[in-house]
Amino acid sequence: MLANLNWVTADLAVGGDLDYDGQVMIAQVLEIIDADITHIIDLRCEAEDSEIWEAAKIAYLSVGTTDEDGHVVPPEVFDKGVRFARRAARNGGKVLAHCHMGINRGPSMGFAILLDRGYSPIEAFDMIRAARPQAFIAYAQDALAAHAARKRRKGARSVDWEAQAVALEQHIEAELTASKVGCIRHIMRENRKRDLGQSA
Repeated sequence: MLANLNWVTADLAVGGDLDYDGQVMIAQVLEIIDADITHIIDLRCEAEDSEIWEAAKIAYLSVGTTDEDGHVVPPEVFDKGVRFARRAARNGGKVLAHCHMGINRGPSMGFAILLDRGYSPIEAFDMIRAARPQAFIAYAQDALAAHAARKRRKGARSVDWEAQAVALEQHIEAELTASKVGCIRHIMRENRKRDLGQSA
């Protein structure tokens, strides 16, 4: 596909944004329409595509957040995305959660949606990494904390969320070896060069 996305489940994809080139962008939009994606969650704070998706008759939610070292994604960002994804699922829709590069924010929202669907943190992490190997999912712990808070508000049975967070962190450290992190950082550098109009 030209569209910058990968399917995690039959109705959930994660990825990056539309290309800057107009002709490529049009082809990507048509692919997304043809893939029967009905709902898009945009995690970028630096841009938004509401006019494009309104014209395409695709439900669009912008919950922009930054992607900087040390940033913590507020729980309300994940809460809004999860509610939006639930509505899509109730209506038989398909969801795309994306950011700019499809490395951190978009995949982290996909992770949050999988948690809400009952997958364990490690299962959700591995599903996204299997579908999109360049995903770093830097805000997985933030998504898990938001999920735990939602569960507590609903009075769900006691779960040792701290133990799950520790297990997830250990799994991430084991999974994201130095060589894999190096590959992801290379992809990020190449994307930044593209953004600045430099040759890759």
